[in-house]
Amino acid sequence: MQNFDVIIIGGGFLGLSTAYQLSKMGVKTLLLEAGDIGGGTSASCSGRAQTCEGHLDPLNIQIIRDGLARHETLEEELGARYDWRKIGLFLLIRSEELWQRWQERSAILTPAGIPTEVVDRVALQKAEPNMNTSHLLGAAYSVEGMLDPLKFSLAYANAAQRQGAVILGRSKVTGFEVKNHQITAVKTKNTVYRAEKVAVMAGAWTSKVTRMAGVSVPVHFTHAEALVTERIPPMIYNNVELADFYETIHGKAKAVAIGVHPQLNGTLDISEAVTTTDQLHKGVSAWGVTSISKELVRLYPSLEKVRIVRTWGRPTSFTPDEEPLIGWVPGIDNLFVGTSLVITITTVPLLSEWMALMIQGKQSPVSMDEYSPTRFAVPAL
Repeated sequence: MQNFDVIIIGGGFLGLSTAYQLSKMGVKTLLLEAGDIGGGTSASCSGRAQTCEGHLDPLNIQIIRDGLARHETLEEELGARYDWRKIGLFLLIRSEELWQRWQERSAILTPAGIPTEVVDRVALQKAEPNMNTSHLLGAAYSVEGMLDPLKFSLAYANAAQRQGAVILGRSKVTGFEVKNHQITAVKTKNTVYRAEKVAVMAGAWTSKVTRMAGVSVPVHFTHAEALVTERIPPMIYNNVELADFYETIHGKAKAVAIGVHPQLNGTLDISEAVTTTDQLHKGVSAWGVTSISKELVRLYPSLEKVRIVRTWGRPTSFTPDEEPLIGWVPGIDNLFVGTSLVITITTVPLLSEWMALMIQGKQSPVSMDEYSPTRFAVPAL
């Protein structure tokens, strides 16, 4: 039996950053991850710190703007490089309706501190001369961040350990002891741990974990696949995404929303093929790879002969209203959840600090009541 103040379940961006913040504040913290630290969904992403694609309410805009600013000094704070850099982003516009929508969004985002503009096809072609723009009206342009997601995860893990946190990979939670609406113990295969509070930050696996405590939270997921090319000479100079990414995949059994992201080592990270499934897994499919490749060559014909060297798949979580789920779970007095951020990498440095305060029973600088699980009916099982 081992005792802690807080046990975090989930070793991705959110769990590791919150473990760092808690331990830095003097809280005795244990983090349990079922697989390898940083080896789950967090590490299986393109590494984008998105800016202009979030929701337009004041809280979302604030955490995107202020979270992005934190990255400018975070490598120094954590004592590790995670390849932080800025890069241009073009969100491809394929219809007049999208053109108008992004004109309206840019009029809100730019004065709020997230500069965004809509450019025509001529300007897009000049910026990306190898792109086939014949089917496009133009693009929304902004600047976002990029990093190495595995290095980012490990930077937080190592910094948390230096502050005294215990970080354990290959430690799958198998159950809880619950008495009088409190989790009294967290069980793994070989060890039982006790803590005053438990925080589940397991992404798409969050609902599966909370069910072991007798409550179900409304975290859903789709499955996303992507691929990585061999190293090529520089020919793509910005991140490229669809301006209607969410409409392209929403409600579809299968859909491809093409995204192209040049990496520092000369490879391209290409995303993503999305399928609706009730299975949590990290597999890839022949359909996903071929469908992504077809869309990539349509957009960049000169890439037709470029080889694929790696593929990956991951579940991507979301809530029914597509807002984050952050706060205490009704029915279990000491169970906290943090998951399904709309824009994760950008906001993690800020939200992890706020969540660390909330877990200690302190007030965060800005209220996050609108993200509370209490906005949903959380059924007891």
